[in-house]
Amino acid sequence: MIKTIIFDLGNVLINFKPAEFLMQFTDNIFEINDFVKKVPKSKIWFDLDRGKLTVKEAYEIFLKRYPEKGELLNLFFKENKWMEMLTPIQKNVDILRDLKINGYGLYILSSFIEEAFSYVQSIYEFLSLFDGGVISYQVGTIKPEKTIYRILLQQYNLNPEESLFIDDHKVILKPARQLGMKVIHYQPDTDLREELRKFSVKI
Repeated sequence: MIKTIIFDLGNVLINFKPAEFLMQFTDNIFEINDFVKKVPKSKIWFDLDRGKLTVKEAYEIFLKRYPEKGELLNLFFKENKWMEMLTPIQKNVDILRDLKINGYGLYILSSFIEEAFSYVQSIYEFLSLFDGGVISYQVGTIKPEKTIYRILLQQYNLNPEESLFIDDHKVILKPARQLGMKVIHYQPDTDLREELRKFSVKI
């Protein structure tokens, strides 16, 4: 029986769509895709998620590495403007509230940058519904590295057999499944309530 629901944040509860965000600055799809590949999908960005760099340090590295993208980098990073894309996915926030009312343990397991997590915590009160969580920058490891899953289970004494993990990337669900958790691969067209009911979750 499922007693604990574990949520990823990005594109499950909070939008993270840099390509769409960049369209306010340029309609050049090639330029946008190249920027996304070199910036938010880069090893440098993963080091941000690990807490090894600050956003300012990463920005300076990107500028040195890709000076030809200086204008777009400035627009993206100026006053942390990119964080404006971190908006709630309201239909899933509503589900989170219902799960809380129905007595499920709620936890976060997410790769997230420290400054960005502080930002969303400061403006989205629904994050206070969680009973706990592990964010990558706090522990220096990111999904799908198995360590971060084990830290969550051990820190909160969670039984993986009674836990259900929701994430938008299949590769990230694999370690959770190997550790004994049930999983849901969330996509924009997923009916999350229906998927939860398949595991007899009251929702």
